[in-house]
Amino acid sequence: MNLNHLKPCGVEITGIDLSSGEHDDTVKELYEKYGLLVFRDQKLTLEQQRRILSKLGPVLDDFRTVGYVSNTRPDGILGDIEVSFHLDFIYTENPALGISLHAIQVPYEETWTNFADAVTALKKLSPETRKRIQNLKGLNIFSASAEGVLGRQSLEGYPEDAPRYEHPLVHIDPITKQEVLFATQQNTVVVVGVDEEESEKIITEINEVLYTPDNIYEHRWRNGDLVVWSNQMVHHARGGLVPGKERTLQRVCITEATPDQYDAPIPEERLPPSMRKKGY
Repeated sequence: MNLNHLKPCGVEITGIDLSSGEHDDTVKELYEKYGLLVFRDQKLTLEQQRRILSKLGPVLDDFRTVGYVSNTRPDGILGDIEVSFHLDFIYTENPALGISLHAIQVPYEETWTNFADAVTALKKLSPETRKRIQNLKGLNIFSASAEGVLGRQSLEGYPEDAPRYEHPLVHIDPITKQEVLFATQQNTVVVVGVDEEESEKIITEINEVLYTPDNIYEHRWRNGDLVVWSNQMVHHARGGLVPGKERTLQRVCITEATPDQYDAPIPEERLPPSMRKKGY
């Protein structure tokens, strides 16, 4: 087994076969230490991937947490749309603990997922902002529109009964036990308890340190890749989609939530087509 440290966070692991289960304890150790793991040259069934993730935390059997991210499979979600930086389900009481994606069919290094390090970002905030946000919370909402999925969801016109949750802006990642900056480009709409001008100033600075190029690892997908990351430490975004080329990733997540906590009470016609339940 060979480890290659990635920048700004995580490790790439080669020379290991995860199919049998003999390395599951090693995966757990690396996951809790680094928070972002990239394994090359794997060939895993959905059940094998589920087995690996079940060693890291509770797996929720739901189409939103186990299945396929695909632009060709009828049971695939998200399709061809690009997605701005986010943490899965941050708009609920129990955001996902961890996410894994396994490349089943992708064009070689033509599509990518970007990962931003929320540990390093917190350290790079100005001392004044770091002190100011220590006891503040951000309001996080669901991306209920195409505009929200591609950028930042607007609070204007957002349904009162739609998902929303206030989380501390400084948070302990439950996987690595490190302090992280817990606000995202896509979902965090206001800082609670301050005026609008200060809220926008804080959010702007947070986004600048989180998503500066030197705080992002760009993973270009190859068939056989398995990427596992702590959802509350590492923000992710999707880009580089190639029209007409298949992109299918096998997905298994860990979370302490129940399916009803991830239900979005928003009419399906308001969701991007690829996020609707119809036909699944």
